[in-house]
Amino acid sequence: MPDREPTPFSVAELFCGCGGLSTGFRETGRFDVVLGNDVKPEALQTFAENHPEPKPEVICGDIRQVSLDKLEAKLGRRGVGELDCLVGGPPCQGFSQLRRSEEREHNELKRFGGYNRLDEDPRNDLVLRFLEVVERLRPKVVLIENVAQMLRHTYRGEAGGITSEVEAVLDELGYETRAKVLNAAAFGVPQLRERVFFLASRVGSIDFPESTHVQQDAAEAGDDPWTTVRQAIEDLPAPAPGPLDSLAGGPIDKYEASDSTLAGQLQSETAFPNGHLTRPYSSKIMRTIREMRQGETWDSAAARMRARYEALVKEQREGDEPVDAAIERLVAEGSINPVFFRDYYWSAYTRLHWDRPALTITANANFLGSGRFTHPEEQRGITVREAARLQTFPDDFKFVTGDDPSKLRIGVAMDMIGEAVPPMLAAKLAEQIAEHLDADVSKGDCGDPREAVAVA
Repeated sequence: MPDREPTPFSVAELFCGCGGLSTGFRETGRFDVVLGNDVKPEALQTFAENHPEPKPEVICGDIRQVSLDKLEAKLGRRGVGELDCLVGGPPCQGFSQLRRSEEREHNELKRFGGYNRLDEDPRNDLVLRFLEVVERLRPKVVLIENVAQMLRHTYRGEAGGITSEVEAVLDELGYETRAKVLNAAAFGVPQLRERVFFLASRVGSIDFPESTHVQQDAAEAGDDPWTTVRQAIEDLPAPAPGPLDSLAGGPIDKYEASDSTLAGQLQSETAFPNGHLTRPYSSKIMRTIREMRQGETWDSAAARMRARYEALVKEQREGDEPVDAAIERLVAEGSINPVFFRDYYWSAYTRLHWDRPALTITANANFLGSGRFTHPEEQRGITVREAARLQTFPDDFKFVTGDDPSKLRIGVAMDMIGEAVPPMLAAKLAEQIAEHLDADVSKGDCGDPREAVAVA
């Protein structure tokens, strides 16, 4: 009897946003995305749009208000004990003080009562809710993503106490758990993005994949150095002038020539992608970014500009004019930009460097004062599609931000992108998980049990 390809494993994503994690899982060819949940309608629409076959179940709403019975019913045959992998990144704004609770209201779960619930910040409660879902569904593998600071958070006087609590809950539920900070750049993503991941299995011990890329300065013969901004976006042409997404759906000959392997992997084979446009910026911001150099920090840029202005004041003082008065006059004349005398976050208004990875792309990537989101050379912020490229979303991934597809709401799209796990990193994790699940399947004597489920 000829060998058959095994039925894909199943993955459900809570707090899915637009679906960065599940996109990486799907791209491996080893997983079917069976469910997504999020509170943001546009993000969930984007999730559904980009997972058309097989079509996953979607639940729009706060997972704390979704009954576990409903969740199980939505999963159907992939329900309790049958779901291969549950993934998600519970929002991380909290981690303040957790407290013990008697039980959770508005659902049937009782035996989880000894575990943590939030004191005053309900956002922390999302981590507990994720663990409650684990307790009910009993997936074979669990993957949780969060900010790296979670590992260092002090709880009850113990550094890393929150991490210990999560691991203790998973241990009680029968999972072997690992926690590790991963830098996306170490897996080929053109971005220095550090996040902590919890990887847990109830079907044996599992560990993280080995990194594939090393820092440029440490690369030796045979090593793959970190992927750069240039390799990610150099093939994208000048962006659409906006506000209409006029390049979307155009011919693929709009791509510029590039030798980048990554760019070639991400390009669409059918049409130019949506989202290659950026918001307009005020003349004040444009005046600031014109002075910024690639990869320069705000402190370095401010020191450089202050030195220039100091020389200018010496040259332009009129007679016995006080220095402060000369500065005030030159500011009024437009010769001095006073913004460089202010202290900002170290990466505020700074430019990406062509030959280095980007810094972390965040939900605020359309606000240039919030981080390093200025184009390496041009007088503009990065476009939605450039941000997506730096996160390794393929160009065929379409961002849905409202009813009119020709009018992209840039802030909504950037929010989705910045909150996502880079699909390329997710794919590396998915490959590791698939190998682990393959090993579990091979333990049986009757072949792949998923085949039986698939034909039942």
